[in-house]
Amino acid sequence: MTDNKVHFNPKKYLNKDLTNKSPPLDVWLQGTIEQTVGNDILIISDSSGRVKVVKCNSADGLIDKTSLCKGTYCCILGVARKTTGLPEVEAIKFIDLTSQPQIKTAWEADVREAELVLEGKFTPKI
Repeated sequence: MTDNKVHFNPKKYLNKDLTNKSPPLDVWLQGTIEQTVGNDILIISDSSGRVKVVKCNSADGLIDKTSLCKGTYCCILGVARKTTGLPEVEAIKFIDLTSQPQIKTAWEADVREAELVLEGKFTPKI
């Protein structure tokens, strides 16, 4: 990802699940852009809440800045720097997922399944 983040290991989170965790946290979020401030700050929402995403302009994966607009469904890999009030995440990677609506539909179940795997309560069959 980035040179200064050698041990980046993001965990999938619903936006509400970031609240009051101890930052910094490596995160994988998905949501719809509700608001933009230039090309560098976004407010994204999922079914559970909202998150402020900063440093989008310098995030890897952002090929087309027109993706940074209201209504875009995206994946953000980054570091949660603030988790009180409106959580704030510094973007490391931005992926436009608008053309893949099935990913949006599956996101909440995907996050819950990942939690169960990490807790050792579920072993996926491969």
